[in-house]
Amino acid sequence: MGIHMAEEYIEKNKERLIKLLQACIRSRPVNPLYAKAHGYNEAECEKIIADKVRELGLELYTFDVELDKLEEYRGMPGFITGYTDKIDFTGRPNIVAKLPGTDPEHGRSVLLIGHCDVVAADDTDEWKHHPFEAEIEDGILYGRGCVDELGGLLSQLMAIEAIIRTGCRPKGDIWFSSVVCEESGGTGVLAVADWLKKKGIQIDAGIMGEPTDLDISLLCRNITWGDIRVYGRTGHLEEWQPHWTLGGPVDAIKKARYLMDQIDRLNEEWEKRPDKNHPLEKLPCQVKVAMINGGHHRSSYPAYCELSFNIQILPQETDEFGLGPEVKREFEDFIYSVSQADPWLREHPPVIEWVCEADCSEVPQEHPFVKVMEKAAKSTCETSGLIGSGFHTDTGWLMRVPGIPVINYGPGNPALAHSTNERCRTEDVVTCCKTVAAACLEWCNLEK
Repeated sequence: MGIHMAEEYIEKNKERLIKLLQACIRSRPVNPLYAKAHGYNEAECEKIIADKVRELGLELYTFDVELDKLEEYRGMPGFITGYTDKIDFTGRPNIVAKLPGTDPEHGRSVLLIGHCDVVAADDTDEWKHHPFEAEIEDGILYGRGCVDELGGLLSQLMAIEAIIRTGCRPKGDIWFSSVVCEESGGTGVLAVADWLKKKGIQIDAGIMGEPTDLDISLLCRNITWGDIRVYGRTGHLEEWQPHWTLGGPVDAIKKARYLMDQIDRLNEEWEKRPDKNHPLEKLPCQVKVAMINGGHHRSSYPAYCELSFNIQILPQETDEFGLGPEVKREFEDFIYSVSQADPWLREHPPVIEWVCEADCSEVPQEHPFVKVMEKAAKSTCETSGLIGSGFHTDTGWLMRVPGIPVINYGPGNPALAHSTNERCRTEDVVTCCKTVAAACLEWCNLEK
C-alpha cells in the first residue's frame, strides 16, 4: 500500500521533480578543476539541494572537505595528489541528511548518494540546446549533468519527499548525501565515507545515482591511468642520416607505434582470459591508449613520444583495497619483454609512470538488498536487469571505510555522460524516482 501511494505521489508531482533537476543544471555546478576562468563550482547547486532538505524537515549536516583530516588516505583513490591539492574546497560543502525511521533498532537502513558536480561543456556551439539551459524537447531533457549524475541524485531526494508526504515512513533510517568533487578524484565521497566512519554510523545498504539506463549495476571496475615515455634521438628529418648505432637519429613516434602494436596483441590475449572478463560486463578489460604526445618540430625526428593509457581492472583481480598491483606489474613486465625484441628499446627502455588509480567494488548477486532492488526496478521498468559498470564509480570507498554495500542505479545512458548533447528522457528520471522509493520502503521495513 505504501509503495503504491509513493508512486502515485511521484507521478502527480513529476513536473516538480524535473523542475528541480533543471534548476540544479542551470546552477552550472562545474567541478572547479574544469571550470578554468569561469569561477563555477557546486556551491549554488548544493544550496538548492540543502534548501530542499530543510523544506522536507530532514536532519541536515553540511561540511567542507578538509584535506588535513584525510591525510591517512593520501595517495590512495579519492585523494589524488595533483588533482585534489589544486582545488579550494571552501564554500562547497558536502551534504548529508537523515530521515529517521519509526523503529530504527529493528528496521534496516539505506544510503541514497550521488555527486552534484559535472564536467565542463565548453563546446556550446555544437549543442542542440545550451548545456546549462536544461531545455526539454519531445520529452528529452538536454543539459550537462542530467545523465552524470544529477538525474539520479534528484530522483533520490524526491523519492524521500514522496515517502514523507504520503506518511509512509518506514522503520529504518533513510540517509541522503549530495557530494562534491567526484569528477576530479572522488574526494567528496571519500570525505563522506570518513565522516560516517568517525561518527560510528552503520548503514545496511546503499544506492549511488550513477547512470545505468535503469539497470542495476552491482560492480564497477578499477580504472588505472599511466604514461609510457618513449625516447628516441633527434636529427634533421629531410637529410640522409646514418644508422643510430653510428650516432644517427631514432624516431620515437615510430618506436611508440611498435609498442602500440604490441599492446593490441596483448588486448587480443586479454579478451580470452577469464580474469579479464565478468558475466555482468559487456567488455573485457583492455589497455586503451587515449592520448599521444610527441615531437618538437616538423622537420625533426621526434626524440620523445608519450602514450597516455587507461587500464580497466575487475574486482576479482584486485587486493583488499580495490587496487591492482599485480595487473600493473604484469603490464610493466610486458612492456619490458617486448622492448627486449627491439635493439634501440633494449638499450633505451621505455619508462612507465603510474598517474592515478581508482578503486573498484562489487556487491554479490545473492545480497538481500539486490533482491529488493530487482523487485522494485522490475515493477517500474520490465527490461531492467543486473549489469556491471565499465566505468569507475565511488562505491568502493563506501564499501571499504564505513562498510556499506552500494549498488549503482540511475536514469540515462552512461555512454552519453560527458558528451556533447548529454540528454535523458524525463520519464526515465521519474521511473528512477519511483524505483528508489519502492526499494527504500521495502528494505527499510525489513527486520535487521
